[in-house]
Amino acid sequence: MRSENETVGQQRSFIEEARRRQIIAAAVDLISEIGYGNASLAKIAEHAGISKGVISYHFDGKDDLMTQLVIQLYVSGAEFMTPVIAAAEGPRNRLRAYIASNLDFIDANKRYVAAMTDVVLNLRDAEGQLKFTYAEGAEEILRPLVDLLREGQRESVFGAFDPMLMAKSIRDAIDGTAGRAIQESDFDVRKYAAHLCRLFDLATITQGE
Repeated sequence: MRSENETVGQQRSFIEEARRRQIIAAAVDLISEIGYGNASLAKIAEHAGISKGVISYHFDGKDDLMTQLVIQLYVSGAEFMTPVIAAAEGPRNRLRAYIASNLDFIDANKRYVAAMTDVVLNLRDAEGQLKFTYAEGAEEILRPLVDLLREGQRESVFGAFDPMLMAKSIRDAIDGTAGRAIQESDFDVRKYAAHLCRLFDLATITQGE
């Protein structure tokens, strides 16, 4: 049985996590409306209906809040995509699920994606360098996709190609779609997802198919 202290601790952690997500959501809304440069902690707090001190309790300043905003989107994306990919049978269907679920998530979270993009293009470290660069974390992001492509090659489902180069091509296509989704109001993400699935079906096909 759980002790009373354990139960209280879990409740506190749940409440604190909910508050952190509330603050991040408020930051997303405000950045979407007035841009990263104008979204001060005071304005974010006002938008969330809380005091600035509450934000300071949960985050170590604006830079930390913005960093967690970016991380949270990737975490939420992984939570959305993982069960969809796992439910697909075989490497080819899992690749389609990877592309389609990624773009479904982007389509459902355009406002968040736009805010995150604004943060990534502007947040800088103490030396004035961009905190998030394309190379940073790229290998970790690409690893599951590279593993999926290699699995398909081992099973002769996919043809002969460089898995890392193919994974980069797929990610570039997905990231490019995200840019179009937030810039073009009439862009049909689902239709484009189907197009990309067909495109990479052909790109990964085995000889003789």
